Amino acid sequence: MQEPCDVCGARDRMTPRIEVGLVGLGPVWIHRCAGCGFRQVRPRPRPADLAVLYGEDYFDPDAPSGFREYAAQRQRYEREAYFLARTLRRMGRRGRLLEVGSGLGFLLDALARATDWEVEGVELSPFGARYARERFGLTVRQGTLEEMCLPAGRFDFVVQKDLLEHVGHPRRHLEETRRVMRPGARLWLITPNGEADVRPLAAASGPGADALPVLDQGHLSFFTKPQLLRLAAGAGFRCVRLRAIGARRGLRALGYLPGGRARPPLMTRRELAATVREAAGGGGVAGDDAYRALAEVLDRETALRHRRLRGWTLYYRYRRWMKGIDALAASLTAGRDFDLLLEKV
Repeated sequence: MQEPCDVCGARDRMTPRIEVGLVGLGPVWIHRCAGCGFRQVRPRPRPADLAVLYGEDYFDPDAPSGFREYAAQRQRYEREAYFLARTLRRMGRRGRLLEVGSGLGFLLDALARATDWEVEGVELSPFGARYARERFGLTVRQGTLEEMCLPAGRFDFVVQKDLLEHVGHPRRHLEETRRVMRPGARLWLITPNGEADVRPLAAASGPGADALPVLDQGHLSFFTKPQLLRLAAGAGFRCVRLRAIGARRGLRALGYLPGGRARPPLMTRRELAATVREAAGGGGVAGDDAYRALAEVLDRETALRHRRLRGWTLYYRYRRWMKGIDALAASLTAGRDFDLLLEKV
């Protein structure tokens, strides 16, 4: 018997629709729930599979998958921290904030410098967690939130950016998130528009194709707006705000702008099989020497990408204004990502 759908709870309603590739795991199928339309990679990846997907080389700019733009985006995290710090100060001079999926610690470091709040992180990547601890002196635990067994009601604010699409059990994850929050605490959640994610994959996939579209950032779940709201409500949250952001990128991914939808990377089945063998052999960053080498690469990249202009408050306000223009009303769903502010009830 299949595990139930995370959104509607229906059993035995998930059917395979799109075959795709996951680097290190090989060909997998995106299933669709016949009850609510929710799409998700099934069978769900095991904990060992997640360790492969988000392991030591996830931040390596030369790796075939993962997220390679963290160094380039450090100043963006500084900008986001500036505005988030104002929100936190309105909530109280002091409090506790948790970022789940804290990456290299850039956002937490900026918040620690900008506020008197206590900040903590949880990061699955061993490299990311270590980098945040050693470079910034942050409290970042390595693993999943579910593994941490943090005290109930500990946090006043939780940040989860580009995380929910990566977890194996989204409903369980949100329920655990709610457990560690105090009553009335808020969760800032950003996750991709599932339709904008899936449509390019469907266009590039075909029965019996030798080359498969690759989930190069390891997304496992694909949410529509109604599914997100239903999932959040079922986990015990009230939606305070919902926006669709990244309108131009979303319209391009959906194929509504000239030039057509973005094409996902392709890999042959033989190439995917080679990545599985490499993962089984322990490929990727490992050991102190390899850690230090990659950390130094990221340090250099961060310094090279730094621009003085991007650190000015006036520039922060300009970028926030531009981001507002590129957002859509909650009734529209053509953005690249969904931006939600949820409250524990």
